[in-house]
Amino acid sequence: MITIDESRCNLCGLCVPVCVRRILKLESKSVEVTDPALCLVCGHCKAVCPTDAPQLPGMNEQFQPAPLKKEMPRAADLFRFFRRRRSLRVYRPDPVEKEKLKMLIEAGRYAPTGSNRQACEYLVVSGRKILDPVCALATQALQEEGGKIQKSVDQYRQAKKPLPEDLESQQFFPAVWERIAKKWKEGTDQLLHRAPALVLIHIKEHSATTAELDAGIAATHMMLLAEALGLGTCFIAFLVRTLQDSKELRSLLKIPEGNRVYVAFTVGYPAVTYLRLTGRKPAKVKWIGEFSD
Repeated sequence: MITIDESRCNLCGLCVPVCVRRILKLESKSVEVTDPALCLVCGHCKAVCPTDAPQLPGMNEQFQPAPLKKEMPRAADLFRFFRRRRSLRVYRPDPVEKEKLKMLIEAGRYAPTGSNRQACEYLVVSGRKILDPVCALATQALQEEGGKIQKSVDQYRQAKKPLPEDLESQQFFPAVWERIAKKWKEGTDQLLHRAPALVLIHIKEHSATTAELDAGIAATHMMLLAEALGLGTCFIAFLVRTLQDSKELRSLLKIPEGNRVYVAFTVGYPAVTYLRLTGRKPAKVKWIGEFSD
């Protein structure tokens, strides 16, 4: 619960406007917390206070001094670094050190979340001894789901009816999943790409206000740090799909009942070196207001 150390408060009032819930009020002797129960524990007040008057028990030690402007990366360098990160599907067999995996978790932990719920939970799977069974179950589940989708597509086509939007967007999946299953039986992993580690981000139902967004932001932070650590990553959306329904897979990975997996990505050392940055289509932008088109 947030409190204000009156002996430190210099009445500057900087904390009042940055409070998300507007529960800080400047009084004659100190800032007052009008409704502590509404506090999001976001720490904006503590971060802006020059005398460190706001106190957040159990978290005070985390509010370290912010880096100086001269210590920040240049915008151009950061932009090039963002473009350096790409999906990696060719890994060396070398295991990823536990310390580096812990650093990735920390990067996710400090990512922003809606209403500061911080509801993301992480599962780190390392070693082919467990990853191979995961891949086998996921591949089988995808193949079975692909058969169901193909059956629906065939029924619409036989009836000469247009495919519904959701089915139209999935009509090519059965062939892709069938190929993944075929390659797996031949000894080639086209799902997890024989990566030495896998990270899942899952969230308990109703514990987050923006669950999918929270998990995506956390994963992005983790992937960018992985790039800085010399690691490669790749989102595995097909695995996320199987984890919604496959009881066997959820049991193997010990996903808690009531939790939904929103993100899965592989981690490992690159077996190739990319010499050029990523390319993308032009952004679709509509300018409104001062810079209107």
